[in-house]
Amino acid sequence: MDAILETQAQFSLRHHFIRSPQSDHAIARMEEVRQDTLRTQTSKGLVIQGPSGVGKSSLIREYMRSEADGYPESKSSVLVVEMPSSPSKKNLATAVLTAMKDPFATARGHSAEHKFSRIITLLRNQRIAMVILDEAQHLVDYKKVGAYEAADWIKSLMNEADITVVLVGLKRTEGLLWANEQLRRRFSASIDYGRYDLTEDTWKHFAGLLKAVHSLLPVQSISFLSKDMLQRFHLASFGLIDYLIKILDRSVWLVQHTGAEGIDLCMLSQAFRDEVWSRVPSERNPFSTSFDFRPLTGGREPFENFDQPSA
Repeated sequence: MDAILETQAQFSLRHHFIRSPQSDHAIARMEEVRQDTLRTQTSKGLVIQGPSGVGKSSLIREYMRSEADGYPESKSSVLVVEMPSSPSKKNLATAVLTAMKDPFATARGHSAEHKFSRIITLLRNQRIAMVILDEAQHLVDYKKVGAYEAADWIKSLMNEADITVVLVGLKRTEGLLWANEQLRRRFSASIDYGRYDLTEDTWKHFAGLLKAVHSLLPVQSISFLSKDMLQRFHLASFGLIDYLIKILDRSVWLVQHTGAEGIDLCMLSQAFRDEVWSRVPSERNPFSTSFDFRPLTGGREPFENFDQPSA
């Protein structure tokens, strides 16, 4: 019994990857591009872009896990690199070498050209077939010559190594491709990894997500699948998985530490206040009985200007 209680206390939805038609498509597309590169021995690029909180990083981790399970003999064939916030060809090369655990990654005496040559050698020695560059919007945000050099560096990497390169970032990442014609040709494949919106099909997917989440909860809970609850959860999270997880993880914690029977509207209301909007008026709390069911996109509300192009 103590072991069960300890497991419940350590619960978080972040320990689970909840599949959806969108994630299945993205994972399948990544593998298709990777296999196309292996078949043709020609570098290919893929862009995955979407707003913050939609689950792009979780998607990468799940692809890494599934790729390792599918190809146990080549677990290192996918390399994930976090793009430096101020990218230049030298510090981007350093980030790649660091991800490859190169002991000389940060050697100050090594030029950008030396680092590049070392990367090409290590890519082949480690049999890396795909490089995923996360936070790729930094290439757009950094308004200096270094960013253009970094973009050209990526192009050179693809010219020298027969690998798949995946750029993962916020929606503005695509601006990089329109600023660089040669990169645009190499990254013609693109995936919009968006939040759950209000289309009929997406509502069904959102209901499926909530059903899957509900089945994972370690405490009793009211149903999430009525039309009323679907609306409440959608407005509370803006269709973003990160906010959904914050609210439900907090709700589970509150139940476990207050002795409540389970998750109800009152518990969800408190969790929303704790995790999303600390000074929320009752009528603007999606889980309050007095909620007015208007989107939380007004001035100084959680999702103000969220869908603007800069996101």
